[in-house]
Amino acid sequence: MNSIEYEINDHCFIHNNEEYDCSFAIEHDIKLIIQEAETSHKDTFDELYDRDSLKPNKIRLFVDKEENPIYGMIIYTIDYRESNTSRYACGNYYPVWRKQLMQHPFQGSICW
Repeated sequence: MNSIEYEINDHCFIHNNEEYDCSFAIEHDIKLIIQEAETSHKDTFDELYDRDSLKPNKIRLFVDKEENPIYGMIIYTIDYRESNTSRYACGNYYPVWRKQLMQHPFQGSICW
């Protein structure tokens, strides 16, 4: 299985001239990423980061040998408050179905 990265614009990405919707995944991921960040940085999260700056940056799309999409993982950025830099956070892995990223009944893994 290979992976390809694409920019996300307006909650979508283009693969082989076809548009794929990431709206569900983005909404779900942002909620989980913020929740995990608050848990792991409980005392300093809002001091260190601008939570409103969390946004999708790109997708890592996992494809088969014919480049048919199988799974996608969205990579997000969040800005630090006191510098002009940001960091990455990764969303869950989502199966691609009917040109959308859909929730997987068993998979769930974000990285913060």
